[in-house]
Amino acid sequence: MGEDVAMKFTSIGYRHLISNPTWYNPLKKRKGAGVSHIDLTISKGEIIGLVGTNGAGKTTLLRMISGILPLEHGEVTSNGKTLDIDALRSLVGFMPEQVRWSSQQTIHQTMTEFAHLRGCSIQSALDILNVVGLKNRMDSTLDALSQGMRQRLSLGIALLGTPSVLVLDEPFNGMDPVAIDAFKRLLRSLARKGISIIISSHHLAELDHLIDTIALLHRGQMLAHGTTDALQASLGFEQMTEILSDKEIEASLLETMNVLEHVQTDHEHRYVIESGQPDLLETLIANNHRITTWRVVPPTLIELLCAATGMDRASIGMDVEQSSMIPLRTIGGEEE
Repeated sequence: MGEDVAMKFTSIGYRHLISNPTWYNPLKKRKGAGVSHIDLTISKGEIIGLVGTNGAGKTTLLRMISGILPLEHGEVTSNGKTLDIDALRSLVGFMPEQVRWSSQQTIHQTMTEFAHLRGCSIQSALDILNVVGLKNRMDSTLDALSQGMRQRLSLGIALLGTPSVLVLDEPFNGMDPVAIDAFKRLLRSLARKGISIIISSHHLAELDHLIDTIALLHRGQMLAHGTTDALQASLGFEQMTEILSDKEIEASLLETMNVLEHVQTDHEHRYVIESGQPDLLETLIANNHRITTWRVVPPTLIELLCAATGMDRASIGMDVEQSSMIPLRTIGGEEE
């Protein structure tokens, strides 16, 4: 990841208008949910994972970064120059959450049409097909494409015009594990070429070994942005230990442990506990536990998001935020 700044957003915000009729003005609207006072610096060649619960404002923020939604306040700069909406759009490629590619038109014809719209040469569009791995399928119709190939086509169109920043909204949706792995390798190769990438995804496990930094968004506000180690330190995370045992740990021992997770299968019990109990392994062995795994594990993105928001694992994936846009907890400060 390079240290040069590709783009910097300072105190940007946007609120969606929602219906608020009165008897004398049935078309009246008021400001609803959105994002507020977001600061985000994007380095060249950096892959950022945008993480948040349902309704946190991820798609709204991505559309602002892409120039689809206007900045109601704040500014964006690149190379020290303030960008207007047209300049922002020329530097950012946007891949929406889902594009319904469906017709008898071929990939070649589709790329040609979008190249004209983007003001690119046909040759550059065909070169991009090679980059995203669709060169040998350019005569295939859109109806014949798998979900993975449809996502590659969407990425190829986002790459038209050689953008310096790529914005991907839920790019792994509908893709099988093999396609996801291939897509991740493609994204890493683009980052190595200096393209900055922002990914919003509900597949948090897939982001763990892909992204360079994490941006935690909650109720329309950015709680933190940094590396996993930096966020772990900011949130006061203790190390965790994963234990795989052939049987359930006794209740008397569980009372002395802070168990963060317990999963039972037909053949074993998996525990994740807070580290710092040096005698526990010896005690388990003395109690005739067969321990197949004992290792220190870093926090996952889910744990980081739980710690930043104050929510628990059971509800973090089910929560849908309200329009108040006030975080439950801020890093380095008290709840407001």
